[in-house]
Amino acid sequence: MSVCEWLSDRMPPVALGQAEWTPDEIHHLNECGSCRREWELVQLASRLGKDARLTLDPAAIAARVLRRLDQEREHGRVRRRSWGFAGVAAAAALVAAIWIGGLQGGASKAQPVNTAVAGRLTIPLPELDSLEPAELDSVLQTMDEPLVSGSTADDPALGDLNNDELQRVLDSWEG
Repeated sequence: MSVCEWLSDRMPPVALGQAEWTPDEIHHLNECGSCRREWELVQLASRLGKDARLTLDPAAIAARVLRRLDQEREHGRVRRRSWGFAGVAAAAALVAAIWIGGLQGGASKAQPVNTAVAGRLTIPLPELDSLEPAELDSVLQTMDEPLVSGSTADDPALGDLNNDELQRVLDSWEG
């Protein structure tokens, strides 16, 4: 361990008054600029907070905590009463809905809803502009076919393809 590391470890106890510098350590502090700046920083840090003179009053803190707990307990009672009222209101609404439905001869039959059929969705696909009608029909037929999961025994795996075949597959995927 170097002298600088040794002094660095000793600085906090010396700053707190738990230890004293030896003459050799004082000599090193006077000669080494890095250690001297570190010692100044440790001394400055040890003085932080001394001016604040923060005094704690345990009785005042306990009184504030108890007051806060009482407020929270009362707030919880109000909240429970609110939920109770909401529950009673919801139950009354449900009973009223059942009662009114029973007076009208039961639930009404569901009427079919007329919905407008959405028009054709127009998506510009410039890749398809140059295709002939027969080619477009072929593309539409392949789009209508269900997707088949898995592969057949005739389909090669990507690892079985050589470089040229793999490049053709990638080119076909890119368009």
